[in-house]
Amino acid sequence: MLTFYKNKKDFTRLLWFLLPALAGLTHVFRKDINNYAIYKGVFWHLLHQTNLYNLYPQEYVDSNHYGPLFSLIIMPFCAFPDAFGVVLWVVFHAFVLYQALMVLPLKRADQWLILSICIVDLMTSSHNVQVNPSVAALIILSWYFVKKENDFWAVLFVMIGTFVKLYGIVGLVFWLFSKHKVKYIYSAFFWAVILFALPMIISSPSFVLQSYQDWYNSLVEKNIANQTVNNGVGNMQDVSLMGLVRRLSGHPDISNLVFIIPGLLLQLLPLLRFKFYQKLNFQLRYLASTLIFVVIFSSSSESATFIVATSGVAIWFITQKYPIERWVWVLMILVLVGTSLSATDIFPREIRMMFIQYSIKAFPCCVVWFVCIYQLLKNDYTDKNPITVLNRKKEALVEMN
Repeated sequence: MLTFYKNKKDFTRLLWFLLPALAGLTHVFRKDINNYAIYKGVFWHLLHQTNLYNLYPQEYVDSNHYGPLFSLIIMPFCAFPDAFGVVLWVVFHAFVLYQALMVLPLKRADQWLILSICIVDLMTSSHNVQVNPSVAALIILSWYFVKKENDFWAVLFVMIGTFVKLYGIVGLVFWLFSKHKVKYIYSAFFWAVILFALPMIISSPSFVLQSYQDWYNSLVEKNIANQTVNNGVGNMQDVSLMGLVRRLSGHPDISNLVFIIPGLLLQLLPLLRFKFYQKLNFQLRYLASTLIFVVIFSSSSESATFIVATSGVAIWFITQKYPIERWVWVLMILVLVGTSLSATDIFPREIRMMFIQYSIKAFPCCVVWFVCIYQLLKNDYTDKNPITVLNRKKEALVEMN
C-alpha cells in the first residue's frame, strides 16, 4: 500500500487540482456562479461604500456573510473575466489546502492518504465555489507555525481566518502549545490591528467600522434563520450536531448553547494533559478534533463546509496505531459514505437532500469527534515511536525541532 501511494502521488496531485478546475468550468458553462458573484460584491461594495450585507437581487441571490477583509482576498480575481476568475478561484483554494496538508510533519505516504480522503469533499466545496478549503488550511497552518516556533506568522493565519469567516479563531487554542507565549500575544494584537484596518486602504475608516457592525448583525440574523426557517428542516445550513438533534427531534427551538457549552468544555478538557503538549501525536490529534469541532458546532455549516471536518477526520485516521482496528475502519467508511459521498451523484437526489435537510451528513463526523476526544483524554502519548497507518516497519513519526 505504501508503494502504491508513492507511485500514484502524481496522479493524486493531478486530480487534486484538475477536479476543482473542472467543477469551476462546469459552473461557468451553466452560468451558475452566484457564490462567486457574492464574493466579488464584497470588493465592489466596499470600494463604492455600499452596505456589504444588503440584498442585491440584480447582482446575486442571498447575501454576503464574510468580513470586510475578504474584499482584499477576492480583489485580484475581480480583474479577470468571470469565466477565468471562477476557475482560478477554486484552484487557488485547492492549492492553499494542498500546501497546508503537505507541510504536516508526516511521511509522504500519510500526506497522500490525507489528500485522497479529502478529495471528494474538496470537489463538493469547489462545486459550490466556496472558500472552505482555505478555512481548513488556515487552521492547519496556525498550528504548524506554532510547532515550528514561528509564532509571529502563526497568529497571522489565525487572524486572517477570523476576519474572513470567524472559523479561524479556533486557531488561538494552539497558543497553549507555543514555547513563546508572550511573543504570540503581542503578535496577535499586531495582526489584529493591521487586518482590522487594512480594508480602509480601498474604502474609508468610517465605512469599514460600520461594516464590522453590519457584519455582526448579519451573522446574528443568519444564525436565527438557520434554526427557524421551515422549523429548521429544509434549510441547507445548520448541518451540524445541533441541527441533527433539532431536526430529528422536531424541536427547532433548542438553543445552540445547549450544545456549544458542553461541546466547548469537552474540546478543551484534553488540554489539561499538560505533560503531552509537546508530543506530536497528541498535537496532531488535537488539531484533528479542532477541525471537526468548528464544523459540527456551527449552525452555519453546510455541505460544502465539510472539507474542513474531513481534513480533521483524515488527520485523525493517520494518527491511529497500526494495525488499524476494525472499528476505526468502520468509522472511516462511515465518514466516506455518510459525509463525503452522500453529497455526490452516487446517491439519488432525494437521499442527498435528506442527508442535508436532516443534518444526517454531520453524524459520522460527530461520532469521530467524540472518539477523538476520548482518545485525547485516555491514550498514553509518552510512546516516542507511534506507528502510523502506512508505517508497517514501526518507524517513528519525525519529531519537529
